[in-house]
Amino acid sequence: MEVRAVKSDGYDRDLFAQILAREPAVAEAKERAARLLPQPEALLHDLFAVLFKLNVEVRDATEVAPSALINRRLVQAVQEGPGIEVLRARTALDEHRSAAALVALTHRVLDALTRESRVVASELMAAAEAAQAEEGLDDKKKTLQALEDLGEAAPFDPEDREKLQGALRREVEEGERALEQKQRKLRQIADDLPLAMDNDISGTVERMPDQMDGVNQQLTNLGLGAGGEGRVSVDKRLELGERLARSKKLQLLARLTGAFREVAFEARRKRVARAPQELHEIKAGAELNRLLPSELLGLSKRRRALHLDFLRRLTEGELLQYDLHAPAARGPMVVCVDGSGSMQGSKEIWAKAVALTLMEVARRERRRCLAVVFSGTEALFEVELLGQGRRGKGRMRVLDESVLRFAEHFPGGGTNFEAPLRRALAAVAEGAYRRGDIVFITDGEASVSDPLVADIKAAKKKHRFAIRSIEVDVAHSQSATLERFSDEVRKISDLTADSLADLFAAV
Repeated sequence: MEVRAVKSDGYDRDLFAQILAREPAVAEAKERAARLLPQPEALLHDLFAVLFKLNVEVRDATEVAPSALINRRLVQAVQEGPGIEVLRARTALDEHRSAAALVALTHRVLDALTRESRVVASELMAAAEAAQAEEGLDDKKKTLQALEDLGEAAPFDPEDREKLQGALRREVEEGERALEQKQRKLRQIADDLPLAMDNDISGTVERMPDQMDGVNQQLTNLGLGAGGEGRVSVDKRLELGERLARSKKLQLLARLTGAFREVAFEARRKRVARAPQELHEIKAGAELNRLLPSELLGLSKRRRALHLDFLRRLTEGELLQYDLHAPAARGPMVVCVDGSGSMQGSKEIWAKAVALTLMEVARRERRRCLAVVFSGTEALFEVELLGQGRRGKGRMRVLDESVLRFAEHFPGGGTNFEAPLRRALAAVAEGAYRRGDIVFITDGEASVSDPLVADIKAAKKKHRFAIRSIEVDVAHSQSATLERFSDEVRKISDLTADSLADLFAAV
């Protein structure tokens, strides 16, 4: 009898084993299941198969080992829920999404099983005893088979060998009869699990697609995971999702940044012609517009096996594509964001949404992006938001932890323009940010010394950069100080969708 309730092939089992070995979150889910059920790995395998496989076949109860009958009942509740097809549309043939969904699904299925004492200790003990009996019976069958295979070559007297084989056969027969009784008992236990459990699991399955989409959209809006060498790991995706779920500020920031990104990319599509690109090499990837002609054969559904293999390699980023590169057309960005007390609330969210939108523009154009948060007497908070892409080629890579630190950092206090402007000048004058542009976002007035203004003018002539300031203005605010050192000053009260688009296109 099988401990796996869902039929699978060698590829499915190998893939699940790899995920279990490399993803700590999946291993932790298995450990939790092991505290309740005797076949925890089989349960996770079955749930993964339901999420990943195109065609899911659940074995009949008579084919499943007694110790796995509760597993089968849980898998049935997932598989027969009304929302499973919507969920599988997001996870089928995608090992990364399937693994991420597996962790959440396992915990929620176990919650549904244990809620309100739906299964009691004696029933779980019966499943554990069945697992021990199955293991013991399997050992006896293997010993008996080994004796029969040895035959006359066994190191026993023929009469003793016959007695031993006879005793083992009787023990196997007794064990099988005992297991049949356990199977009937555990099948009844599984069948008697309440409908409320099925309803809880069905509700979980129905909610998961929207939850997955919401987390994925928020991660995308904040740029997290973009430009990395592969998919975001399951552990990392879960960690980022949990941080987003805990922080209302990050959720608001993700929503506003997403809206700004749409404006920015539409503006730059209209304004900037596609740069000429040079073929460097052939590499593995999943960009349809760069695929080799030979790979396009997999798009046709007429050759089912070829099409399924194409979809699998597409989700895993293993299709052969041209590696095209164009030189960066513009310099780096240095974005200074006011973190004084008066910026707290919606103004901080707005300013950081602009900064993260500029970061994504820089990433797509292979430009560096330095963020500087300033206030009064507090030391500057400085963080590089982008790193080199794969093997130093292609688009830049978002540094997830740096972005989250930037998004969550808020020093409060007064306002001092001198320190951030001096730091920005030093950055664009030499090193990695040489000849970059400066974006300065603030809501306040602060004094700027004449020597600093003179230094800025001299540096602009020498290094040919621009300072664009955005004033998060309030009633009766003045822009006189910003106008002293800025090439352009915009107020958010004057910004429309078109003028905001102009800002993103100009940088």
